[in-house]
Amino acid sequence: DVSCAPRTWARAMATPGQLQMFNKLEVHEMFSVPEGPDGERKRIEVIPDEKVSNAVVLHTWLEDHTLGNLLRMELLRNEAVLFAGYKVRHPLDHMIELRVQTTPASQPEAALRHAVKNLQSECSSMLDQFDEGVRRLGGVEGREANVEMSPEPEMMESEAFSAEDAEGFHQRLEAFEQRHTFSPEYLPTSPPASPAR
Repeated sequence: DVSCAPRTWARAMATPGQLQMFNKLEVHEMFSVPEGPDGERKRIEVIPDEKVSNAVVLHTWLEDHTLGNLLRMELLRNEAVLFAGYKVRHPLDHMIELRVQTTPASQPEAALRHAVKNLQSECSSMLDQFDEGVRRLGGVEGREANVEMSPEPEMMESEAFSAEDAEGFHQRLEAFEQRHTFSPEYLPTSPPASPAR
């Protein structure tokens, strides 16, 4: 029966919402390192670049643009680094590919270790400055202390609204509403207008 074929075919088609689910990763895929060809799981894989001297490519799993851009910027501060760049090969991979090339007097691995140590000290300094600011603000001690919300500061007398200010505001608001009337046919919650007959 030819008339049944189109209906069967139409029922088998996926809706747009179902198509989006095909690319969704399982939770364990987002937080686990895939196995390599030898069956071993390596979070960071260092591959020497065969085309360029003093260069390596690092595949780092479970990382994204946050770490890639930090490392790239810190590596470019080093005068011994000739090139530093990264890319995310595919948004579903959760892996960055970092490429580093150095001068012949230096090694890419040493430049990367130096960049990581600089970032660690910079983050530690930032945390210390944050802790000091929190201590000055609320008297909380240490990084492990629970940070509680401080009470709202009381308004100074010059900032407080008087009854006259509130009355003036309401008068200006009413005058504005009278000048700017909105037609109900343009409100987004209005049903569509029926066509004229």
